[in-house]
Amino acid sequence: MRAVILALALSLVGSAVASRDDKAAYARSMVSSLDWGVMSTISTASDTAGAPFGNPQSHAEVDGNIYYYVSDVDQSMLDIAVNNQVGYTLSNAEALSSPACGSIPYAGDEESPLCSRLSITGNFVNISGTDEEEQATDALFKAHPAMKNWPADHSWFVGKLEITQLWEINMFGGASHITPAQYYAGTDAN
Repeated sequence: MRAVILALALSLVGSAVASRDDKAAYARSMVSSLDWGVMSTISTASDTAGAPFGNPQSHAEVDGNIYYYVSDVDQSMLDIAVNNQVGYTLSNAEALSSPACGSIPYAGDEESPLCSRLSITGNFVNISGTDEEEQATDALFKAHPAMKNWPADHSWFVGKLEITQLWEINMFGGASHITPAQYYAGTDAN
């Protein structure tokens, strides 16, 4: 019976998203379907200076662009003020219903290659005052309505990840490296 449940669960994995074979399309589907990840910076805090620092961040996606509503007083933003290179990691384990990530007994595990993960590297930029700020803010507040009510005295602003590289595992066989051009095109084919 467990084998039948496992086979059924694995057949459903990714059915609502792009094919696992088209790595760029799959990456785009992860960014659009998940709404938070872990942003990693190089710490500037006195007790951890120079060490990696990971911090959960909510995001919204518009045409493949990844936007954040962040505060100048957040440690990640203090780090970014010194070095704006960041990593942003997403996992299908965030979608608690993913059978490949362990929601059904014996079906999977968060570390399984079938529990897809995507690490995006790039430069974090403040887009305040730009043409894209309004669209990004609208997308963020639609995806995360609570943000509208956050305290005004925290120096909130909208930031964007300018992608330089993507690294993805969504099946057995090793990681795939995806170029920004492939990602924005939404397909591996160039």
